[in-house]
Amino acid sequence: MSYVLEVSIDEIVDIYTQKHTVASGEDTIRKAYDYASKKHAGVKRGTGEPYICHCLRTARQLAELGFNYPVISAGILHDVLEDSDATYEDLKKEFGKDIAGLVDCVTSLSDKDYKEHTLTKAQKNLLSDIRLQSKMNARALYIKLCDRVDNLNTLSGVPEAKRIPKCEHTREIIIPMLEYIKAYHFVSILEELCFKTEHVSMYEDILREFEAICEENSRSCKATIDTLSSVFDPMTNNETKELEKEHRFILGFSYAKRSCISIYRQIAHMAINIDADWKKLLTKKNIPLYDMYLIIDDELLAESYGSTPNDVFFSYFEKSLSKRGFYLQDYLYTTHKDAKYFLLVDEMDNRYRLFVRTRTESDRYTYGNIIDEDGSLLVQDVNHIDPRESYNEKITVFVRNGNQMLIDKGATVLDLAFYLDENIGYHFEYAQIDDCEAELPADTRLNDGDKITIKFDNKITPNIDWFMNVRTVIAASYLVDYFRTHGLQIEPNEKKEV
Repeated sequence: MSYVLEVSIDEIVDIYTQKHTVASGEDTIRKAYDYASKKHAGVKRGTGEPYICHCLRTARQLAELGFNYPVISAGILHDVLEDSDATYEDLKKEFGKDIAGLVDCVTSLSDKDYKEHTLTKAQKNLLSDIRLQSKMNARALYIKLCDRVDNLNTLSGVPEAKRIPKCEHTREIIIPMLEYIKAYHFVSILEELCFKTEHVSMYEDILREFEAICEENSRSCKATIDTLSSVFDPMTNNETKELEKEHRFILGFSYAKRSCISIYRQIAHMAINIDADWKKLLTKKNIPLYDMYLIIDDELLAESYGSTPNDVFFSYFEKSLSKRGFYLQDYLYTTHKDAKYFLLVDEMDNRYRLFVRTRTESDRYTYGNIIDEDGSLLVQDVNHIDPRESYNEKITVFVRNGNQMLIDKGATVLDLAFYLDENIGYHFEYAQIDDCEAELPADTRLNDGDKITIKFDNKITPNIDWFMNVRTVIAASYLVDYFRTHGLQIEPNEKKEV
C-alpha cells in the first residue's frame, strides 16, 4: 500500500469521531491545527510542501491508531516548540498541561535553548537524545513514532548525506524504545523503512524477485486466501457443522505480503554469503509468501476451561483445512524471537506464516505494554554518556553496603568501580564477590545477583591496558578523560603484593 501524502484536518477529525463516537475533543484538534498552521506559516520542507503537511500526516497516523484528542492534538503541534517562537508556557495556556507536556516530551533541543553557549550539532544531538529518553512516556513515544514514520517515508526532500544518520538514529534510539515497551509491530515498520533507505540495491533486488514469485503463484495464493477467509468466517463457512462451536471464538482473519526486511532477516539467517546466496534462497520453498493473522476472543476462550488459541486453530485444521489439502510443516519463532507462527503449506507448496493470537495478545504485539500501563515511564536509567546504551540488557548487582545497582550485562568489576565513583575506578586494585576472599582482577565479569566489594589504592593509576578490562561506554569515557588529562601511560603498573 502506497503512503498517503495528502491529508486534511477534516479527514483527521472524521477518523477520530469514527473511533470515539461518544467523545468530545474535535474542537481542540481543529484549534491545534489552526495554531500549528500559524506557527509554521511560510515554512516548507525539503520536499517543497508546506511544513504543516508533515504535522497532519503525523496526527492522522495517531488518529488511525485510536488515540484520544490530546495525543492527536499534540501530534499536530509536535514541532512548534522546536521550530517556532512558541514556548511551553504558551502551549500550556492555550491547550492545557497534558497536551503541552506531550509536545515537550518529543521536542529536540535547539539553539534557542542555549542562548549563552555555542554547541556543535553532535553536542545538541546527544543532549536531545538524553532529554528525549529522560522525559519520554508511552503516549509521547507514539507521537515520536508517527513523526519518524513520516520522516522516513518522505526522505526524497532530505539530502542523501543526511538520510543514513536519520536511519541510524531510528535504529539506535527510537527502535530500542519501542522494543522496551514490546511494540514489535512498529519495530518492524521502522526496520522496513530503514532497510529501504540504507540498503537500496538489496531492498530493490529482494522486492523485485519476491514480487515475481508472488505473481507466478498469484492464482494458487488467491485460492488459498479465499479458502482460509471462508473457513474462518462463520458467516460464509456453513460446510462444516462440527465447527459451529469454534466459530464463536473467531474475531478476525487478515493477511499481508511479507515485508522485505522480514524476508531479508530470514535469508540472512540461512545464508553463508549473502551476496552469493540470497537469490537461490529466495524461493517459495524457503520463504513464506504471506503473513496471516487469526484473532481469537479472549473472554470467550476464558470460559472454555483451559482452551488456548492454538486449540481453536487445531480444531479448524483437523475438521476442515487438512481435508482441503493444507498441511502444517512446523511451529517456529520469527528471526527476532518476538512471536511464534505455524508454517502452513497449501496444495501448490506455497508457504504461509500463520500467527494465532488472542485479541489482547494482538493488541499487545502492536501497541506494547501501553495497553497495560498507559503513560508509564520508559526508562529511568538513561546513559548520559551514550543514550544508545540506555536499553542494553541489565543485570542486578549489590555493593558492599547491600544497595542494589543496575549495570549492563557483560560488565566487569572495573566497570562497576567507575559506576560507583570515577576515583574508585581510577585507583582500582581488586574486587571480591560475596563472602569469597579471593582477590579478583579488573576483567572479572559480573553475574546477576553478585554482591561486590571494590578495593582501591590511590598509588595505582590507569594504563592503556585498562581499556581491555571495561565493557561499558561510561567506564571507557572515564578512561579517555583520564588519558587526555594525564597523557598515556603505556607501561602497566607494577603489581602490588597484597
